[in-house]
Amino acid sequence: MQNLVLTRIDDRLIHGQVMTAWSKVTNAEQVIIIDDDVAKDDFMINVLENAIPESMAIGVFSKADAVLFLSQPLEAPTIILAKVPQTLEYLINHGISISEIDLGGMGAKQGRERIYHTISISSEEKESFKRLISQDVHVFIQIMPQNDPVEMNDLLND
Repeated sequence: MQNLVLTRIDDRLIHGQVMTAWSKVTNAEQVIIIDDDVAKDDFMINVLENAIPESMAIGVFSKADAVLFLSQPLEAPTIILAKVPQTLEYLINHGISISEIDLGGMGAKQGRERIYHTISISSEEKESFKRLISQDVHVFIQIMPQNDPVEMNDLLND
C-alpha cells in the first residue's frame, strides 16, 4: 500500500516511542488507530488526539470503518497502529494490503505467555500471528528503530 510507512502492533497505541522515534524515522504525517473499543470511546479519542504533535493528523477507526478508509489511497505517509494481531488480520482478510507488521509492544496479562523481553501473547494471538505469516506477511519485533528486527516466526515454535 502506497504511503503506508509502518504497521505496528502496540497495546499502548500512541506513546513516546511512536511519536518521537518512529514518526521521525518514517516521516509519517498521519497516524491511523484501529480498535473497535477505542473508536467508541470519545474520552480515549480525545486523549490520543492530544498525544500526537499538532503537525500530524490522526484517525481512529473501528475495523470495519478502517477497511473502508484504507480501501482508498493514502494521501500522506501513514502509520497504522493496532493493539492485537487479529485487527490487522481482519484488514488483510478484507482486502487491505499489508506486507509487514512490526510488533512493538504487548504487555503481560492473564492468559498471555512471554515470548520476548516485554512482549507476551495469548494462544489466540499466537495463532493469528501464524496465519499472518502463512499469508506471506513479514512479522517482526522491533521495539525501537535502532534495534535489530527479530523474526516473529523464530519465536512461534511450539
